Amino acid sequence: MARRRKNQTLGIAIVLAVLIIAVGVLAYLNRGDLGLKKELEMQAEFHLVHGDFKQRVTMEDIWNLKPVEFSTVMRSGAGTSDVTFTGVELRRVLEKFGVNLQADSKVEVKALDGYASAFTGDEVLDPESLYITIAMDGKPLKPKGEGGFGPYFLVIRDSEFAQRWVKFVEEIVVR
Repeated sequence: MARRRKNQTLGIAIVLAVLIIAVGVLAYLNRGDLGLKKELEMQAEFHLVHGDFKQRVTMEDIWNLKPVEFSTVMRSGAGTSDVTFTGVELRRVLEKFGVNLQADSKVEVKALDGYASAFTGDEVLDPESLYITIAMDGKPLKPKGEGGFGPYFLVIRDSEFAQRWVKFVEEIVVR
């Protein structure tokens, strides 16, 4: 019986060791370049990637596109509220940097915290639908470290739920 218990204990120890190593490896692979992420957040920039093209988009770039205010309903676990955002249509940002978006294109919006949401070209090309926002209710979006949603927050204006919205936009990849 003691030998059986010793074998069970050894088996459990081996399984735990493998799990700990696997978690460590996955955490390392998913961390990305933390320094770059922090720099993008502090400089209020995000990357736009299309094939070999990679561009840093700045707050000045967004302001040059003349952001507009729009209202939508923000639904979350805390309930619903009417919110006014200030932002620029994502399709206009892509146009500014010469990204030729097609209806069958795929657009992935990635966040500093690892979250990502994907959209079709049709969704992005739909007028007044997807916005890169920089302010909410007249106040600039705060960065993650200050409990905010920014500096950039992708909002889908007429979506029933906000689960595809992307806080802390870090990178937009167009395929």
